[in-house]
Amino acid sequence: MLDINSLIFLFLVGFATMVQTITGFAMGLIVLGGVTVLGLAGLAETAAVVSLISLANTLVALRRCYRVIDYSYVKFIAAAMLPMLVLGVVLLDYFSSAYYHNLQMLLGGVIVASGVLLMLTPKPYAEPSGKLKKALAGVAAGLMGGMYGAAGAPLAYLMYRQPLAINVVRASLLCLFTLSALVRTLVVGVAGQLDTKVLTLGLIAVPLVIVVTLVTARFSHRLPDAFIRKCVFVLLILLGIFLMTGA
Repeated sequence: MLDINSLIFLFLVGFATMVQTITGFAMGLIVLGGVTVLGLAGLAETAAVVSLISLANTLVALRRCYRVIDYSYVKFIAAAMLPMLVLGVVLLDYFSSAYYHNLQMLLGGVIVASGVLLMLTPKPYAEPSGKLKKALAGVAAGLMGGMYGAAGAPLAYLMYRQPLAINVVRASLLCLFTLSALVRTLVVGVAGQLDTKVLTLGLIAVPLVIVVTLVTARFSHRLPDAFIRKCVFVLLILLGIFLMTGA
């Protein structure tokens, strides 16, 4: 039988999956922020589960759009992102044992910044971004993905400003999210952090993620995107403030 904490966690996962399917990111931040604010589990444990469910979410979403991935972006950004992701996992392990409150405050700042990015509608560039911007986005995404299992915000901000068709942007982002979640899961697995509790929650949450992703994708065109984004923005700001003041 699942305890009340596990049921609340699964509710957060379902809600965050719906948000990610509509907006393109924020699943990991909502789950991490909610779990930390409610004191349901530690950051390292939650980030490990988030990586598993993110992998399920992106793989399901990719099945219809993988043919339009722009691999020129994916390869360059991934080359900067993946090494920093490994560093992020190492930093999470270090801060979890020595500076947990600092880690929590940093998470709050990341969530607030991501909420702001979610509401921005920047004008696309006339030309593709140069190597430096792509590399910086990859570095930021790698650190966020490694520490919190949530690499979405800097990647989404960069990619949605590129002179690319929207379906190409979304497919390329999903590919990058898949790589981030897969590599992070492998790293924490090798480090022995995928314990029984993490695997159990992951196995229970993955079917929920798949169902919510499929249902939301089917009906997302009927949902008011602007209203959803405003609601998520308010939620992220509140979560971030709670985390920073609590720390």
